[in-house]
Amino acid sequence: MSNASDSELPPETTEQTETIPIADLEPSPDLPPSPPSPLPPPPEHEWSPVSEPTRINASSFSFSLQGIIPVTVGIFSLLLLMLCGFFGYQYFHTVEASATKMKILNEWIESLQNKTENFLKIQKALDRNKETLEWLRSQKDYLIEALHKLKEKQGVECGPLLKHWVQYKDHCYHQTMEMVSWLNCSDLCVSLNATFFKTEGSRLENIMKLITVNHTWLGLSYKEEDNKWKWEDGSSPSPELGLPEPSLDFQGKCVYVNSHTVGTDNCTKSSSCLCEKSVL
Repeated sequence: MSNASDSELPPETTEQTETIPIADLEPSPDLPPSPPSPLPPPPEHEWSPVSEPTRINASSFSFSLQGIIPVTVGIFSLLLLMLCGFFGYQYFHTVEASATKMKILNEWIESLQNKTENFLKIQKALDRNKETLEWLRSQKDYLIEALHKLKEKQGVECGPLLKHWVQYKDHCYHQTMEMVSWLNCSDLCVSLNATFFKTEGSRLENIMKLITVNHTWLGLSYKEEDNKWKWEDGSSPSPELGLPEPSLDFQGKCVYVNSHTVGTDNCTKSSSCLCEKSVL
């Protein structure tokens, strides 16, 4: 047994090392110092397997990158969606505001068109009125000329051609240009071959339409002895003249005609007289 085990043992090898003496050599002062010698490598039994941190770090980085990319894409997509929503809201808000402004503008244009149409209608009406006014002016001139011719014709029938003589039925009437008191009107009318207007009847109203009288004496005055208003022929005036109730307060008052009304004034006041005479 011992021989067998002894035969299995490997032969022992002895390593012979050669010792080389190292001489203490001093470096030459002219040469630079030599670099330090590198450390000897460790023995083989102390060697350990090389770890692989590079592969692990690469795998971790690849895994982290694969997780960050979707998150980043999602965040950008969310931001893009928010931007789209914001700009979409702004767009629709702008479109709505533009539609409102366009509606207001259309209403304003329509209103302006209506005003323009109304203005044109008014302009046409004014043009028509202008034409009518021109026609009326021409008619006015024609009527004035015809009235002058009528007065001249009537004046011829009333006798000598005098200003303001007009004819009504069978009598001629004249408003004197000379201004005298009421007491002198009779003499003034006699000088014109006429008499002082002394009869009312229904003629006075029609005569007033033919003559534009202005404070012209009539043959009508207050009679103190009778306490009445009386014409020169002794007749009483009609109530239609609107004379005030007779009283002693009207002493020295006479009646005049003014436009289409009658009134009373002091008989001594100078004014024109209304004369009349029969048609020749």
